Amino acid sequence: MAAANPTPHLPSEASCPICLDFFRDPVSIHCGHSFCRACIARRWEWSTAEFSCPQCNETAPERSFRPNRELARVLEVARRLSLRAAHGDHRGCQKHREPLSVYCKDCEAFLCVVCRESRAHRAHAMLPVQDAVREYKEKTSAERRKILGGFEGLRLFLEEQEHRLLAQLENLERDVQKKQEENVTSLTKEISHLESDIGSTLSRLGKENFPQPTLLLPDLERNLSHFREKNNALEEILRNFREILMFELPEKMSVTLDPATAHPQLAVSEDGRSVRWEDAQRDTADEEFGTDPFVLGREGITSGRCCWEVEVTPKGSWAVGVAKESLKRREECVASPEIELWSMGFCEGQFWALSSFERMTLPQIPIPRRVRVTLDYEGGQVAFFDADKRALIFIFPSASFKGESIHPWFLVWSEGSQITLRS
Repeated sequence: MAAANPTPHLPSEASCPICLDFFRDPVSIHCGHSFCRACIARRWEWSTAEFSCPQCNETAPERSFRPNRELARVLEVARRLSLRAAHGDHRGCQKHREPLSVYCKDCEAFLCVVCRESRAHRAHAMLPVQDAVREYKEKTSAERRKILGGFEGLRLFLEEQEHRLLAQLENLERDVQKKQEENVTSLTKEISHLESDIGSTLSRLGKENFPQPTLLLPDLERNLSHFREKNNALEEILRNFREILMFELPEKMSVTLDPATAHPQLAVSEDGRSVRWEDAQRDTADEEFGTDPFVLGREGITSGRCCWEVEVTPKGSWAVGVAKESLKRREECVASPEIELWSMGFCEGQFWALSSFERMTLPQIPIPRRVRVTLDYEGGQVAFFDADKRALIFIFPSASFKGESIHPWFLVWSEGSQITLRS
């Protein structure tokens, strides 16, 4: 007998709380609840301060959501099952024409009861479909608790260090005030003594040195200098911590090059994963491509945090970064010198950072073998790291994307120059 169709048990587990339909491109927000990407983006479209969860009302100071790929994979199959049930199609398993009622954890696939008992799956771990969905949601909640616990512990630790350092600074201020008051008291006593017996005092001063008030400012300065050293060390630790988070937290995305945007002197590989310079005569018919030999990534980015890595050659000139969607329309490049991009690269022995608004030389650093580009769309940050050393090279902290789609941007120039995208 065929197992009962599982889909009647799924809607409450597999539906977006906003649109009440099956999740489409599910994402998890700061509190761990999941929504369709488009639904939560619309809900937060006009928010400027706190971003609240439509389900539990927990707020966050900034908009952020991450793809929930495990849930998406399970729910895509669940959605197809629901559509089949709605149309009276109970074939499910193409081999046995039975409903797909269990989830094989080893194979990450849905099975019918006949497949479940087969030799290929008999020893595998199985779950009913609704339990599989519930398990993935529980895993998501557990990860949420782990993240919140870790950051709460870090917050408490930083608060403790803040209070300790402020207390040390207050002690220094009290020491300064105390010494000042002691000096005033000492001088007041001397003045009073002079007024009462100026004659004998003048006679005594002729024979003895006047006792000067004890000034301990050098000691206080040393204490203050020691405090500054601690504070500077703390600032360095926090800066490194921020850089580590900027490197580790963004979602790594797969980027492929778009040959339609490539300059005529660039050769893009068939798989769209590398581009090299070809020292060939330019066709005058291709003047519309402008002078910069660049190519864009196919993927457009409109929200969230993401990153990608490239391998660069030690010779030639190269640059990587991001550019606005409008850069894909080459006729605009010639008409407007203000190409909106944010990039970092190596040219003629010098590192440069270049945006639509500024161009600056960067300190001499070893040429990296791999470069990671990280993009925080809402935060307006574009950062570049030496991927092997996990060291920050440069960051644009206040880019403005104005709601436009942003594409990865790559430039290679001169013989031997090549960029290869890495997984």
